[in-house]
Amino acid sequence: MKKSKIGLMFLVIAFALGVTFLGEKRQGKTASKEIVIYQSKTCGCCKKWVKHLEDNGFKTVSKFVDDVTETKMSVNLPMKLASCHTAFMDGYVIEGHVPASAIQKLLTEKPALKGLAVPGMPMGSPGMEGSYKEPFNVIAFEENGNERVYMNF
Repeated sequence: MKKSKIGLMFLVIAFALGVTFLGEKRQGKTASKEIVIYQSKTCGCCKKWVKHLEDNGFKTVSKFVDDVTETKMSVNLPMKLASCHTAFMDGYVIEGHVPASAIQKLLTEKPALKGLAVPGMPMGSPGMEGSYKEPFNVIAFEENGNERVYMNF
């Protein structure tokens, strides 16, 4: 093949890959990102939260454990931020029923945080859908213990 044809083929492939990447980025897709979730086998709301993530383009890996508290303690999660499951993605801790949109924002902005948490199990948060919805905050927390509201829902 001539050099010009090889160069043209390379440009076409590079363009196609770039368009695919930009399309995923614009839609907030995180198909190439894997989130590892530590959860109980019997927790229904955890399963619903995992489905929420998958429906929003995340690749999930569930690790079923007898005691999720051990996972929380291993990363020094402040217990006042605890919920029923703990996940890890791209170097961040994701605690509880954090909406996919908050995780996508975190991955886009890449702030110097330890992670995000939705403490407790607020009704209406992803995985906790029901007959009513209560307002809740996504809390950003740092390694040094500082916390702030990251998003409101």
